[in-house]
Amino acid sequence: MLVTLRLMIDLHSHILHAIDDGSRSLADAMTVARTAVAGGVSLMVATPHGRSSISSGSRYSVALLHERLEELQGALDRAGVPLNLVAGTEIYAEPGALERLRAGELLTYGGSRAILMEFSLAIAAQTAEELIASFQLAGYRVVVAHPERYRFVQRDPNLLIPLIERGALMQLTADALVGLQGTQMRRLAELLLQHGMIQLIATDAHGPHLARMPNLAAARETVTRLSGSEAATLLTQRIPAAVLADEPLDLPAPRSVGHRLTLW
Repeated sequence: MLVTLRLMIDLHSHILHAIDDGSRSLADAMTVARTAVAGGVSLMVATPHGRSSISSGSRYSVALLHERLEELQGALDRAGVPLNLVAGTEIYAEPGALERLRAGELLTYGGSRAILMEFSLAIAAQTAEELIASFQLAGYRVVVAHPERYRFVQRDPNLLIPLIERGALMQLTADALVGLQGTQMRRLAELLLQHGMIQLIATDAHGPHLARMPNLAAARETVTRLSGSEAATLLTQRIPAAVLADEPLDLPAPRSVGHRLTLW
């Protein structure tokens, strides 16, 4: 898949309507799309929550996902909104998820070998590492959604280093970095960023009903201020494009946090 680098790429969104806890209607999805485009996003991956043990009542199915995506993309094209949509799934990592992915019941990023993975917030670092390894051994590149939310990371960010060293990519949520999730989360997000523990930034936008709208431009400005413009381009353009294209990455090693956190 060829992806332009002129504008930003958002690899995590719940823009699709009436499929999970994201956009409630096509009109809401259009509002999310227009907000994303106004903020400089040209490509957005729709990653609704896949069926799992914590979402047994979900309406998710791959067929419904494609139906909603086709409907929304058509509406965007007719309205002249320059946003390209790509299909994906936010996969809840648990026993059986790999088998569902292999069976086509969950999706990779746009048909690539990369997947978006989330965990229970209370997961242990070792369990997360084992689950990631199982997908990697099956040939998938793992992108970890919102690492800042996991309690093991909040207690000791250095526990992310082994995951990163074995090839997992950490995807920080824009809201956390710009302070919309509180001062503690912002400070943790900045700490992770400045120690090389973040490889991607995405919005995890859900829609106006939750006041969780795309804000990748604000996050990019924050990255530029903290780490420079080259880092901002890497996290919002070049690395996301490489993920979608299954291209190799040569990333700087993460740096250990040398002091004890007092955020939580």
